[in-house]
Amino acid sequence: MVKLLAHTPPKWVVSVVISLLVVFATTILAAANLTGSTFEGGDGNLVVDKPGDTDWSNVAGLNIGVDNPSGTSDNSFGQGTKEDNASVTVVSGSIPPNKSDLTRFYEASEFTNGANYLYLAWERTNVLGSANMDFEINQAGTPGLGTPGAHTINRTAGDLLVTYDFNNGGTVPALGLLFWVTSGSTSQCFSSNSLPCWGNHVALNSANSEGAINSVTVTDPISGATLPGLTFGETAINLTTAGVFPPGVCEAFGSAFLKSRSSASFTAEVKDFVAPIPVNISNCGTITIHKVTENGDASFGYTTTGGLTPGTFSLSNGGTQSYTKVAVGSYSVTESSPLPTGWTLKSLVCTATGTGTSASTSGAVASITMAPGGNVDCTYTNHTNLSPNIATNLSATTANIGDPVHDSATLTGASATAGGTVTYTVYTDSACTLNPQTAGTVTVTNGSVPDSGSISFAAAGLYFWQASYSGDANNNPATSSCTSEQLLIKTNPSIATTLSATSVAIGTTVHDSSSLSGQTSDAGGTVTYTVYTDNACTAGAQSAGTKTVTNGTVPDSDGITFNSAGTFYWQAVYSGDAKNNGATSVCTSEQLVVNPNQSAISTAPNLIPNDVATISGATTNAGGTITFNLYSPADATCAGTPALTQTVSVSGNGSYSTTNSTFVASAVGTWRWQVTYSGDSNNVGSSSNCGVESFTISAG
Repeated sequence: MVKLLAHTPPKWVVSVVISLLVVFATTILAAANLTGSTFEGGDGNLVVDKPGDTDWSNVAGLNIGVDNPSGTSDNSFGQGTKEDNASVTVVSGSIPPNKSDLTRFYEASEFTNGANYLYLAWERTNVLGSANMDFEINQAGTPGLGTPGAHTINRTAGDLLVTYDFNNGGTVPALGLLFWVTSGSTSQCFSSNSLPCWGNHVALNSANSEGAINSVTVTDPISGATLPGLTFGETAINLTTAGVFPPGVCEAFGSAFLKSRSSASFTAEVKDFVAPIPVNISNCGTITIHKVTENGDASFGYTTTGGLTPGTFSLSNGGTQSYTKVAVGSYSVTESSPLPTGWTLKSLVCTATGTGTSASTSGAVASITMAPGGNVDCTYTNHTNLSPNIATNLSATTANIGDPVHDSATLTGASATAGGTVTYTVYTDSACTLNPQTAGTVTVTNGSVPDSGSISFAAAGLYFWQASYSGDANNNPATSSCTSEQLLIKTNPSIATTLSATSVAIGTTVHDSSSLSGQTSDAGGTVTYTVYTDNACTAGAQSAGTKTVTNGTVPDSDGITFNSAGTFYWQAVYSGDAKNNGATSVCTSEQLVVNPNQSAISTAPNLIPNDVATISGATTNAGGTITFNLYSPADATCAGTPALTQTVSVSGNGSYSTTNSTFVASAVGTWRWQVTYSGDSNNVGSSSNCGVESFTISAG
């Protein structure tokens, strides 16, 4: 009795090995396609015979294994390798002509109409009347198995061996299945007396398989080779009804290879083989969750239902959570709430492939119905806005009334494609709330902000500019600091002056007055008054004082007394203040003429009188003094007090004179001298008569 033994469900699909082996099995008659499949697995050729069917020429998911070229470079198992041996030796060399010299094999699989189907084919170079081949299908791969040397085939409990036998030139193969057994009783083994081993052989039948060998020459449309009769064989197997994929159990195989045995015996040596290739034979589904974030990154949590492992996970930008062995059933994936601060779920998009597999979304929830072989791929896209800064730069920070001023703005920290608008506004207070005046709204392109419009100001004062960015789909709004851009608008006042006099005499004191016009009502600062001797106001500067301006009122200058004649130029210089520019009066607008004094002439005769007296007849050593008295015209008798008197010492005879240099005789009339010698012990004194000597001053 042939029985199908229970086997341990394999874990994740890693590899599948397919081997063609001659096994004793129930003969399967070539027939129409397997129920539920359109694949022509029993026609013994590679092309579609019936419209609407599939064959190797158009099957989806085709995998191809190609052997080394026949001859000395071909590889095969050596050292008496048998099917139950996991430790094998690969050798190089030609295949004996009485053994199958394999060239390639094909594999494809699909899930359709509620069942999993496996399609296999082999090709060889030599025409033999029999074949004993095995397709070994493994969950895990065995890298490098095709190279000469010792290897260990990577087998896992539940791996699959498909046996393919025919003899005596037959064209209908006998097909069977064996599973790799790693635990339990050795009674499970087909031929080995120890574990691990290939389990008891299960014959396939026409209800779950079909197969055929070409009886005539056929063409391989894939390789282009011409295949004589008995050099090509194929099979189609319903893995679900054959019990390989039991309902509700997830099975997956990822590697397959083809090999031939030297005889019909299962314990015969294994010879030529085609090295393993990756395949995907599975009734499992896959669920893949992708994370995409815009304008930054964060970690997002997820919960699942339906028994997915892990049940919760987290993803950040570019991250992926894959469930590669998902059994048939219903599942859900939900992005956890609340999201990280500032983030929103922009979109959840799921795609589902495979008959019976579907996915729907609602908010942050992906609801999944998984059928065998289904694939669901979901992408959560989360979005956060950048928070840019906007900085501004005025074309001027100080300007005059009437001058045009504009603002410039720069965004930093915005996305490269930032759009939106920037609105420029001017205010009169540092809180940017009063008397707004727009300077225009401009369109932002790729983060670049055009300048504002120009504004001219009619009133002096301090103005505050502000730029407000609207934000866009990727960027939050931003507003510049109100106090970061202050514009001082100043008046251009003029100063006029008025002298207290424009023509004066020498010795006159003069002051200047000035008045401002065009200034603010609270104008301060100072006015400096200066007098110059040239009309360029550069030479002979003389300060007339510096005065403090209060609320636009200018005090008068200090007075200046001019002691010389000439033309003088007054100038007033206003210092300006925070709101008012400075101003200077025109140098030639204030001329002061200091006239020379008008002279008069009158005459008054006067002289400085001196007299000479001569002593004679006296002793040679005469001494004493001579007194010279000069009497004014009012004293005609020389009786009063002389106007001038001088005494000169005598030393002998001779002339003696006065030395007056300070007394001036100016009265009109006759002036009279009277001279007296005092005498001494040897000489008697003498005196001239009054008026003997005189001079007269007459009025001019």
